[in-house]
Amino acid sequence: MTLAILLPLLLVAAPQSADEPLARADYLRLMDQEFAAYDSDRDGVVTSAEVAAKLQQALQMQALQANRQLFAQLDTNQDGMLSPQEFAALAATGQRADPSQFMGRVDLDGDASVTQVEHRRVMLGAFDAIDTNLDGIVTAAELAASQQGGVAR
Repeated sequence: MTLAILLPLLLVAAPQSADEPLARADYLRLMDQEFAAYDSDRDGVVTSAEVAAKLQQALQMQALQANRQLFAQLDTNQDGMLSPQEFAALAATGQRADPSQFMGRVDLDGDASVTQVEHRRVMLGAFDAIDTNLDGIVTAAELAASQQGGVAR
């Protein structure tokens, strides 16, 4: 790996803000520290395997931090353990289910409820639309054709 590749990474990693000046000597020190962090076998050469290992380590650290934050959020009583109720919060999506598409398709009389008759009527209508030869059997060819908007032969 060339230093030209590391240069943009080092500028981003510099502790100074974009408004603060960075002296060449300070930049060289940061660059050497970054290089040393990648050069895990300390042979003065950074290989792609060493870069991959360093990046993998960074990803793992990010994942562990995210896990710690999630655990802290779930552990509402802050006892260091997750009760079954606290753990169940993992499954909470924060989104509400929206039945409007189903109801709009199946609630034929618009009364905000679906009877078995309505359900059967819609579902059998869909079956019949797929069963293009109307023999009461949906073949794989008919199903494929219906998904592609065609008619099975």
